[in-house]
Amino acid sequence: MHKQDASYLDVIHDRPGEWNPTDYAYHLTRRARGLPLWFSLSVYGVSAYSDAIERAIALAKQAAAEIRRRPYLELIREPNLGIVLFRRQGWAPGQYTQWADQLLHDQVAFIPPSAWEGETVARFAFLHPHTPMDLVLQILDRMA
Repeated sequence: MHKQDASYLDVIHDRPGEWNPTDYAYHLTRRARGLPLWFSLSVYGVSAYSDAIERAIALAKQAAAEIRRRPYLELIREPNLGIVLFRRQGWAPGQYTQWADQLLHDQVAFIPPSAWEGETVARFAFLHPHTPMDLVLQILDRMA
């Protein structure tokens, strides 16, 4: 069985021992995981990947600046690459789950709660180079 464990995947693996077809997917094996990256690099080129990474880093920095401007939010760490870790002051773990569930239900975003040193927190992981800052603002507004 191939399985990935991380706090942000807990919403996917929320019932221990339950069979999940993703645990048997070929993309979790070591050999096949490099193939999609190789294919994309050969089709789009290294510069397209470099540009996408730079855009994700820039968006993470913009999101961090916006989080700092909002008194009800706290930036936990300065962004590292495209990851932004933050908390909503006064929220319990269940409130992060409700927020994330509503975002998914409304088809706004998939942002499952994460964990930082045992505390439930929120986390942006910017991957798509065309993610608009307007979407980030909408997501943060839903935490007010």
